[in-house]
Amino acid sequence: MKALDKLRKLDFASSTPDDVRELLMDLKILCVPFYIKEGTYILRGRRGGGYTKRSQMTYCPVEKCTTMQRATLPNQTMFYGVISDNQAHQENARAVVASECSKLCREGINSVGRETFSVAHWEVVKQLHVVSLINDNTFPDVKDNKLLNQFREAFVLFHGGLQSSDEEKEMSRFISSEFSKVVKNDLDYLISATVATDIIEDMKFDGIIYPSVQLGGQGGINIALTTQTVNRKLKFRRIIEQTLYKKGEHSFLRIEKAYGKKLPRQQFPDSYIEKDLNICSLTDLPIVD
Repeated sequence: MKALDKLRKLDFASSTPDDVRELLMDLKILCVPFYIKEGTYILRGRRGGGYTKRSQMTYCPVEKCTTMQRATLPNQTMFYGVISDNQAHQENARAVVASECSKLCREGINSVGRETFSVAHWEVVKQLHVVSLINDNTFPDVKDNKLLNQFREAFVLFHGGLQSSDEEKEMSRFISSEFSKVVKNDLDYLISATVATDIIEDMKFDGIIYPSVQLGGQGGINIALTTQTVNRKLKFRRIIEQTLYKKGEHSFLRIEKAYGKKLPRQQFPDSYIEKDLNICSLTDLPIVD
């Protein structure tokens, strides 16, 4: 059985990162390096409100990282954030942040309630060198995500045609799918976490980029950065507090407060949201803790 078939059938509950590495040992993983320029904003979210300090909105302390995440193995930490597909419209990134953090979103289309998030804005002050495992077939039905389009096109430029073998492209599509799949528990991150960890460490990248899973590749791109990169190349700018108001398939995301550097915004009144969601009062929506 070839290595890719074994990876597809891997029992995550009884496997280790070294099992993944052994199967990948003689295989080529196709990736594309990218630079993220100075001035780009990266947004990082956290459920709940009342957070006003940089230390509350940065990467998680390593001693608290006991489980696998999308791009990290246990006992490792990374800075997870979102880059908007349009820097002039950060609401796209805020929507991705909310979807990634939200209990309401994870409960499905019929969920009802209001949920608070804090979102930190971090500015890139020194160019980032990151790696993309997005390929030509990553969320193929999404056409209006500028960043996703750019990464897919770059994959074709680097690895399309005869530059890479069909077997290498097949492996690339499988690895990419591991970064964009919906998971049931943290064990399902085994392959993506192992690949991300090894590529970043071995090739000295600042981090890795991958599409938003909860929004199905729309609105922006997720990014995971090393702690050293955050400390040297990002600058904390502000925190905003926002609320997701949701009634079934209809939802509204409103900025409630801002801390730090001023953020121009239009403040929608309660009546506007109540009309949009067809409810009598915002208090009709239960608070989600």
